[in-house]
Parts: sequence; C-alpha cells; structure tokens
Amino acid sequence: MKSAHCRARQSARPHILVVDDEPTLHGVFREKIVPAMPCEMLTASTAAEARAAIGAGAVDLLATDLLLPDGSGTALVEQLRAARPDAAAIVVTAVHNVDALVRVVRSGAVDIITKPFSPEELLARVSVALQQQRQRAALYRRLSAMRSTIRRLKAARQIVSRKVDLLCNDLIGAYSDLSRQFDSIRLQEGYRQFIDRATGLEQLLCNTMDWLLRQVGYCNIGIWLASSDTDLQLGAYMKYTVAARQEMNEALQRNLLSVCRRRGFVRLRGADLEAYLTPAEMKFLAGQDLIGMNCTYLGETLAVMLLFRDSRTPFCDEDVAAARAVAPLFAVSLARAVKGADPPPDDADRPSPPESQDPADWWKHGESPPF
Repeated sequence: MKSAHCRARQSARPHILVVDDEPTLHGVFREKIVPAMPCEMLTASTAAEARAAIGAGAVDLLATDLLLPDGSGTALVEQLRAARPDAAAIVVTAVHNVDALVRVVRSGAVDIITKPFSPEELLARVSVALQQQRQRAALYRRLSAMRSTIRRLKAARQIVSRKVDLLCNDLIGAYSDLSRQFDSIRLQEGYRQFIDRATGLEQLLCNTMDWLLRQVGYCNIGIWLASSDTDLQLGAYMKYTVAARQEMNEALQRNLLSVCRRRGFVRLRGADLEAYLTPAEMKFLAGQDLIGMNCTYLGETLAVMLLFRDSRTPFCDEDVAAARAVAPLFAVSLARAVKGADPPPDDADRPSPPESQDPADWWKHGESPPF
C-alpha cells in the first residue's frame, strides 16, 4: 500500500521553475503554459535564486535560460539532477554553438528549445518534458520501493542465516554427542561380549586386561581390588615396561589409588604427575601418561584400574573413551563374579574348564599376544 505522502505527491500539481533574467520567458509561461495545464509556477531571475528554489526541493521541471548574469543554466541542470534525480529540465537559449549545446545535453537536460519559438511549440515541449518527468518519478518510486524491500530482505536473510548457523551448530553438536554415545555403546557391547566367556574372578581380570590391550595398545595395566572399605590389594597386573614391584605397589596404595577413588577418573601426564604423585611414585611413573579409574557398583568401590605407558606414545581420545566405557561394566561384572564365587552344591563336583581353553590366558603362560 502506498503511503499518504506518496499519494499526495502524485496528485499534487507539478512545480515548474522558470529561470530567466528577462521577463519575457516568465510572461510566456504565465500566460500560455499555466492556463493550459495544471501546474504551479515558480520564477527566478538569477542563478542564486534558482539554486535556493532547487535546494528547497519543490522543483519538478526546470526551464532555464542558458546564460544568466551570475551563472549558467547548465550548472542549474546539474544541481537539479543531483538534488532531484526524478526531476526534468529544459534549456531555452538563443545560443547555437554546438559545443555549448553538447554540454547542455551532458548536464542532463531532456530538451533544448532555441529562440525564437512559438507559444504552441513551447507548450508542446513542456508537456512532453513533464510526461517524461512523471515517468521518471514513477520509476524512481519503484526503485526506492525495491531498494527498501531489498534492505528488508537482506536484514531478514541475515537473521535467517544466523538462525540457520545456530541450528546447524546445534545439529552438529547433537550429532557429535549422539556419535559419542553410539561409540560408547559399541565399546561397552564389545567388552560385554568379550567377557561373556569369563567363568570366575580370575578369568574376568584376564579378559578385561586382554580387551583393554586390544583397544588402547600395549601399556602397563594394574587392577587393585577392594578388600575392605579402605584397603585395596593388587589383583592383577600386566607388565609392559614397568614391573609391579612391592615398593611401587605400596607407594600407589598410599596416594594415587586414593586419589582415583576420590575423583573417579584421572588423566595424569607432564606437570600433572608432579602435582599429584609423591616422590616414591614418581620413581616409577615419571615420564608416563596415566589413566586411573574408580570402578564402583551401587556407590561402592570394588576396584581401581590404572593404565600407563611412556608419554612419548600417549593415549589418544579414543583410548580414554575405551577406558571410561569399560569401568562401569567391569564393576558390574566384578560384583557378579564376587557374589557368585562359590558354586552351588549340585555343581560342586563339576570340573572347571581348563584355563588353557581361554585365549585371554595367553599372558599367564608367557605366550605372545594373539593380536
């Protein structure tokens, strides 16, 4: 819908500014042009007066003599084009110099009327100029509306683009979270299937260490089992580079294992080792990359598991994820193994399967890893 201002401007009579230092042109317009067509006539005798009228913004058609006492009609045409691009201008002159007339055309005038001319010719040429001005004004109004629409569309596009970016970031974040959850489920399911064949506590420890080595690569693995609410005893240890010496075991029980129980999960390397470990522990673990996990079942610590190797071959994010995934399932399996450690009476005479039947027992016999 057009605004009231635009409708009023379109229905208003056009303003014609007549500029001449002689009254002849003024008289012709007042006597012949104004009575013949609906318009408002403004007059100026000098370039200064004309510039003031143009600056006021009320000129639709400029009719000016080429030579004025204080300037030229060409300069007025250029000023009008700059102030009102939709306005029109005609130049009335007795000059027949080709260069001067070319400059008039280049300034933006829509017509040049040479003297002498008849009132009828002037009326016809002014009528054509006003028709061109109306068409140009309509074009500029459409262009202005298009620019306004484009600005609004650009602002809306920027808003939509920002919302799309936020939505994409949310989707990427959700996909990453979902992917991590699927990876965790995949790891847990793989571990659960791997330990299904474990028939007792020893087999559970063997299979768990075997599965971890397959996931994270060669490293030192130790599993300390809870013998009471506060005590932890070494249940199984897999040597890669550091042997499970009694001195190291005692140092870990005095500090690091307690740290793991309090914090649930630790990742120590570099400066963190010196910050958390005692000198007795640093004697064995300096320069290592270490993962420690508290394995709990129903809020009770059943075991603490440590994995460590030289920091020059550190654990990657996937290794850490695998360790985190196995800890809760190991605790559940450990609780079941401990609870079912004594076989039922009717199975008391049933022989246990030989240990050599399980591939996860390779480390107990000094064999090479099967992977």
